Amino acid sequence: MRNEVYCKACGYIMREEKLGEVCPACGVPKTAFEPYKEKLSKKRRFILDLHIHPITVHFPQAFAGILPVLIIGGILLTCKFGDMLISTATVLIYLLPLTVLPSIAAGLIDGKTRFKSLTTIALKRKIITGSLLLVLSILMAVYTFTQHITMSSYPLILAMSIACILCQVILGQIGNKLMDSKLPG
Repeated sequence: MRNEVYCKACGYIMREEKLGEVCPACGVPKTAFEPYKEKLSKKRRFILDLHIHPITVHFPQAFAGILPVLIIGGILLTCKFGDMLISTATVLIYLLPLTVLPSIAAGLIDGKTRFKSLTTIALKRKIITGSLLLVLSILMAVYTFTQHITMSSYPLILAMSIACILCQVILGQIGNKLMDSKLPG
């Protein structure tokens, strides 16, 4: 059995034999470390250590984050390159809901694994905000499919893409506070 220690200053966990003179995460002296005892079952630890939810959230973040840049670039550049930017934005708009769905599913699995319930205040806020993100992304895809991206539709599509980014910022802020939280057992 390997002995693990954690830094009292920042919470970093590592194998005791790998500990040098300072914490590799925050730099405090090794005297800040204490023995660490895992409080999660092996199954729950395995699921959380896969980091499925933190990984899946990056796809919709990247897609939504680049959309305003592509749309504004398409507006400003009236040449063939501008058309290519709009075409790329259109494809990303269609794919965005398909990236949000697995992110929500992974978030539900993560929340249930971490807290054994999805009814905590923070998780309810994440579920509501994630649902709003999904609805916005679907509306943007449907609107783009039916209306196409034109000069008259730029403002609405741009507003929806910015609203998607704001939802993701809120989700990130809530999730950041929950990252190290988990019920023992």
